[in-house]
Amino acid sequence: MIRVIFFIIFLLSAMVLISQPKAQDFDKVPDDEWPTQVIFDTVHVCYNGTLRWIAMGNPNLLNQPPPYGIARLMTVHCFCVLDKVRTQFKYRAYVDYIMQDKDLTKPTLIPKLFMGKSVECIRDFGTLKGLILLDEEALKALDEFGKDNETKIDKSEDTIPNNNSGPSDLPEQPEELTEGNVPLLNF
Repeated sequence: MIRVIFFIIFLLSAMVLISQPKAQDFDKVPDDEWPTQVIFDTVHVCYNGTLRWIAMGNPNLLNQPPPYGIARLMTVHCFCVLDKVRTQFKYRAYVDYIMQDKDLTKPTLIPKLFMGKSVECIRDFGTLKGLILLDEEALKALDEFGKDNETKIDKSEDTIPNNNSGPSDLPEQPEELTEGNVPLLNF
């Protein structure tokens, strides 16, 4: 009788040990190879970066959690960015791309990649509509940010400045304020 009880206890404990999930047992999307944990972490990094990007326009928003609708817009935007990255790179190629950075503690390739994909999502799909307003000049500057740093020399203005030019040295000031003095960013 005691042997039967020990055998049953042994059998139950063996079944419990065998049924424990292991990290490598997670399912992956076919032909994708992107682990779910990397997808989750990447979306959250994008979300926090988007929150900081929005807060650059209004620093008081940085310590406030966004309302549900705004958080949803930012999450959908990050899904778009991640889909564009996953379309461009298989997981192994993405890891190899990350490892090309000269200093892994101060990455430069990934921020450029994500900023470029972010601008594409805003421009092509209208993500973050109403949160981030980009005019053509801003889009051009962000496109330049995404490209490699190339030395650019502007030789069009090689004139000697006139010391007696006076008020024309001041930068142009806008003629009128925006309608109703409405802030561009508001949660």
